[in-house]
Amino acid sequence: MFSSYQGPYKLNDIVDKVLPGYEYDITFHDILITGVDSIENANKNEVTYLSNKSYLNDPLSINAAACFVTDDLQHLLPTDTKPIITNFPESIIADVINLFYKDINLTQTNNISNLAYLDEDVYLEESVTINPSAVIKKGVSIGKNTLIDSNTVIGSNVSVGRNVSIGSNCSIKNCIIGDNVIIHPGVCIGQDGFGYVKNNKTYLKKFPHIGKVIVQNDTEIGANSSIDRGSINDTIIGQGTKIDNQVQIAHNVIIGESCAIAGQVGISGSVKIGNNVMIGGKAGIKQHTIIGDNVIIAAGAAVNRSFPSNKKIAGNPAQEIDLYHHELSICYLKK
Repeated sequence: MFSSYQGPYKLNDIVDKVLPGYEYDITFHDILITGVDSIENANKNEVTYLSNKSYLNDPLSINAAACFVTDDLQHLLPTDTKPIITNFPESIIADVINLFYKDINLTQTNNISNLAYLDEDVYLEESVTINPSAVIKKGVSIGKNTLIDSNTVIGSNVSVGRNVSIGSNCSIKNCIIGDNVIIHPGVCIGQDGFGYVKNNKTYLKKFPHIGKVIVQNDTEIGANSSIDRGSINDTIIGQGTKIDNQVQIAHNVIIGESCAIAGQVGISGSVKIGNNVMIGGKAGIKQHTIIGDNVIIAAGAAVNRSFPSNKKIAGNPAQEIDLYHHELSICYLKK
């Protein structure tokens, strides 16, 4: 097993924890829930969720004991499945899953391995776990309930917040990491960016990097992603932003709060991205571009200019979605 099972729970206890104040009937006290599963696979002892009709191929296949469901979809449930009405079933079921299952790889052991290396002047709060072959260099501070996994190197004077999980084989330097951050295996943070200047010859001269990376609270950084330190200014990842695997973020980039960045996105140097921006996989953003708040960038888009807030953009070169669709329709008509 890859997770530590925490159940079972009575249905009323689950609802009290994930939907405080929700009014349910007295029968919830008699229903024992042993786990969580998808809408089509959940059995009579499990709880599930339904937020989109397209997720359900056959209503007759529903056997769950209870279902977190939006009000407009509750009519699809059989009479023996208890509906629990919420506007956000997916968010609630995430809380339920966390209630039942704990990742055994993230379980705190309050242990500093004898096979880890800690340099002088390292400050550790309580309940820090450092696994074998991790290297913690001089002047590092690590907050409580933080896990540093094997073969990860934390560079000198890095500050790591509380309730942080840093996976194996990471390189973390020249940065400040906030609280409640998840960093998956293979991530590199704080290395020099790809910055060179030309002199009067053809020789490319390396531009010095003296900035740092600031990773704010509640962020998540996917496996094998890379975030470069700033050259003069800092590279900043805003609070609550989620970054997928294999994403490249160059020097001096500033990303706002609550952004979602899918896999293999490349963000060039000195780009500024607002809050609540969503970027699809394999999109690329040109250096010194400014992206406003609430922008949605389609997968594969090549963003070579700035866009204001509340736009949907797509294509190569990227343009507003209505114009992109219009040009596509013209191309099809010509064919």
